[in-house]
Amino acid sequence: MCSIGGVLIFGELDEGRARAIEEKLRSIAIRGSERGRDSFGVVVLKRTGEFLTYKSRESAERALSKAPRLIEPGAVAAIFNNRAEPTTEHIMDKREDDIQPMLGEYIAVSHNGTIANDVELEKKYGLRRKSKIDTAILPPLLEAKWDGTLEGLRSILRDEVVGSYALAVLDRRRPGRVWLAANFKPLYAMWDRELNALFFASFDDYMQDGSSPPWALNPVKRVEPYTAVEAGVDGTWRTASLWRADAEAGDGKKRGRALVVASGGLDSTVAATLLVRQGYDVTLLHFNYRHVAEDPERRAVREIAKFLGVPLIEIDMDFFRVVRRSPLLGDGEINRVDRGREGAEFAHEWVPARNLVFIALAVALAEAWGYDYVATGINLEEAGAYPDNEMEFIRLLNAVMPYATGPQRRVRLLMPVGHLVKHEIVRLGLEIGAPLHLTWSCYDKGPKHCGRCGPCYMRRVAFKINGVRDPVEYDLPPGEEEEFWRGSKPYVVPLPPAARGLAARLHKSLQ
Repeated sequence: MCSIGGVLIFGELDEGRARAIEEKLRSIAIRGSERGRDSFGVVVLKRTGEFLTYKSRESAERALSKAPRLIEPGAVAAIFNNRAEPTTEHIMDKREDDIQPMLGEYIAVSHNGTIANDVELEKKYGLRRKSKIDTAILPPLLEAKWDGTLEGLRSILRDEVVGSYALAVLDRRRPGRVWLAANFKPLYAMWDRELNALFFASFDDYMQDGSSPPWALNPVKRVEPYTAVEAGVDGTWRTASLWRADAEAGDGKKRGRALVVASGGLDSTVAATLLVRQGYDVTLLHFNYRHVAEDPERRAVREIAKFLGVPLIEIDMDFFRVVRRSPLLGDGEINRVDRGREGAEFAHEWVPARNLVFIALAVALAEAWGYDYVATGINLEEAGAYPDNEMEFIRLLNAVMPYATGPQRRVRLLMPVGHLVKHEIVRLGLEIGAPLHLTWSCYDKGPKHCGRCGPCYMRRVAFKINGVRDPVEYDLPPGEEEEFWRGSKPYVVPLPPAARGLAARLHKSLQ
């Protein structure tokens, strides 16, 4: 709807630095006008507590070409707004009070987003605002209800305000402070070393050119979604969560509900078992996507769900029949070169965007059905061949999640084995009693593991490294198998979690 931005100025401000800061602020504002050209406004706060205001019905570039000097020695902070006027708040004849930043007696607010309950707040607290524009409710609301603390701002935004926002607040009674907050609207802060100033804006590239070499860049930090920040010239940088779920978490002992995308293979099974052991309320989610190994995978995941004593959601989908272009979808042969070594080191059986599709669908289910997490069996070993198994894939998707789900509907992605290679996953599975004997890893449809594809190769070697014989059968010559597993200990079938719990209780009662 808009772009916002501004600056917090540290130290004594001389004429040269004042001009340089103003030049940079103007540049940021003009770049930010791509998000709004219906009006432009800026409020400068002086160290004495005075506001200097400049507002225009024109775009930032035209307005600033006519603007007076804005940043002079004595200035400590400034906020601006490039407004994109929504159809629901179109004003034919704008007054100065209709142009952001909005001003109260001592509060100035620049806001990007929509306040959906502005009328309700006005009636609830008997507030008087200077414009019918929804943002105009924020200065009188803060002046009536805010105690000037970060915690107080968090409470108002989290518990009172309904809508979307990235905002910056100045209080002329508290010069040398700026408060920033965002739910799912973007907001970034940048420390300019040379100018000794903290700039902030809706996008990071409004503040500096990302194509410059690292040594020419200033540090940039995203204001994390659903976060309020207090920044001060005394070096203060405090944050507070705006997630209602964090306020409701209490002592934090409850782990939450986790939807685990489960193939029936080693990685997702160990991931699910680990989450169960850690106290998460786990549900398995399995996709039957018309691939070669669909039948054995489906049988495996059903048995795994029974063993773990957790619910299973199965989704039948034909989408990948349209996608095709993968040996796993019936287009071409499964790679078995060098007994799977090559298949383990390169993505011959890549299914286009499969993990992204699965995660997107899982997140939609999680949001709709109240799950807190979506977990996968993404791991470090397969990241060597498959881009969508890289930890960075999940890390970046997690950064996107607040923009992919509805307001206050937080879903986070987990990768319990994301940092492990295959033999470490097997070792962890053995340690925590994961039902490795029930898993299916082969790219082929059975009835036995082929022993020659990439996943079979990795699996056999991973068990061998751990000195334990793999409990599944391979379609390989018996003599070769016996020779391969010589010296390995037999696999011991673990007890299901429910049985382990009963055994522990019995043991305790007998002591």
